[in-house]
Amino acid sequence: MLGIIGAMGTVGFILAVAGQGGWPKLGGAVAGSVFVALLLVPVLSAVAFALAVPAIGIAMGLLPPFDRETAPRAHVGWLLTVLLVAAGLGLWIAEQDPGAAFIPAILFGPGACAATGRLLYYMSCRDE
Repeated sequence: MLGIIGAMGTVGFILAVAGQGGWPKLGGAVAGSVFVALLLVPVLSAVAFALAVPAIGIAMGLLPPFDRETAPRAHVGWLLTVLLVAAGLGLWIAEQDPGAAFIPAILFGPGACAATGRLLYYMSCRDE
């Protein structure tokens, strides 16, 4: 898990520096979340990385790299992918340890809620 979070932070930094379009905003948010988690490690130990996962999910749900006006299908596809990944990872963790079924809700719930809200808002405003 720490390797995945570290890799996401590295890719986020690269996208923030060299990305085009909407990718720098998303990359900066991901890299910033990982950096804040690294700063909190001396205080909270490895629990700080558990705080980075919901922050990254929220960033992915709120900052799709595709503009909804110029690439509406990619925008919807991004949000649906975020929802499917959150649901899939949540179900996988819950299946591994049914007694800890609340952990996926804490880790992946905020990102899924952000993506759902953004998707519902997009669908309601699309008719205008």
